[in-house]
Amino acid sequence: MFILFGLLFYLSSILEDKYHYDGVKKGFLLAIPLAALCIASFIAGKMIKDNLTRMKWITFCGTVLTGISIGATMLSEKFIYLILVFLICGIGIGAALPCLDSILTQSIEKEMRGTITSIFSSMRFLGVAAGPPVIALLMKGKIFDMVIVLGTLSVVGAWLSFKAIKPEKEKQAPKVKPVLE
Repeated sequence: MFILFGLLFYLSSILEDKYHYDGVKKGFLLAIPLAALCIASFIAGKMIKDNLTRMKWITFCGTVLTGISIGATMLSEKFIYLILVFLICGIGIGAALPCLDSILTQSIEKEMRGTITSIFSSMRFLGVAAGPPVIALLMKGKIFDMVIVLGTLSVVGAWLSFKAIKPEKEKQAPKVKPVLE
């Protein structure tokens, strides 16, 4: 959420300063990545079921997709290009979020589940709150600095999802020869 809302702040600044969009028009344009996040989150939630292996790979791929889209912001500041890049970023984050939520709730004992999920939710909102001011500070320098910080966070997130999420082997029914052959 830190990455998404930081990038939305960056997009908002570009839309206002470079393309002179403001008000409701800018709001609709900023809603595009959020709509992509919502749709990707819904689809990922439907796909994962209780399959931890699938959750791991969707989380990993979503985080990698986010990192790639962050790096792609350096290539151009053209309007349609940036909207598409942020749409892809929203898809990556949206795919990863329900998987992370599900992994967290499934792996915690019932007695601690409420406490841990409330801490997790608080950290997400902290990311929402901290993203724009941190990006504003990074935008005072070179955009490259912003891309490096957010890209590094994405790479670390992808690496952690790859290494830390360890699904157990799927339990299979034992193979038995039929009695009547």
